[in-house]
Amino acid sequence: MEFVLGHSLEQFAESSLRGAWNGRREREAISRYVFGYLIHEVTEDGWLRDPAQITIEFPVPQVRSTEKAKQQVCKDLVIWPLPGMTCWDEHQNPTVSPSAILEWKFNSNDVHQDDVQWLQEFVSKYPECTGFAVTANRPGRNFLLDVTLITATHTEPRWIHIR
Repeated sequence: MEFVLGHSLEQFAESSLRGAWNGRREREAISRYVFGYLIHEVTEDGWLRDPAQITIEFPVPQVRSTEKAKQQVCKDLVIWPLPGMTCWDEHQNPTVSPSAILEWKFNSNDVHQDDVQWLQEFVSKYPECTGFAVTANRPGRNFLLDVTLITATHTEPRWIHIR
């Protein structure tokens, strides 16, 4: 998983963010990444075997509890162990964990610590999931792709750092 995501994120950074691509918004960047780079990592015998494992703006179980908090929360990019999976269990409760969550910030110079903290809380409750806090700038701005890797056992700032 880490190799596949790392490789595709680096390709996205080098050819889209360093290139002439003129996207301006986070949703545009995520869509460009998924359909231009990540989709090419799908292989029959790999970790990513089917495009239907990939979801954009998709619910996962909420790990923070407040009075007004929903039981689920949508995250930017969610990858599931099997095609067509969702966070809903057989009783329609949001209890099923994905394999990976990529939370993005676009046109930002810093990794958002709230994203890192939320992902740390999530993977401590669901250790089968890996979190990635992704920060990127569009072409023409101070270039940056910075990814923090979050697992149940460690957090690795600057797991990928391309300037």
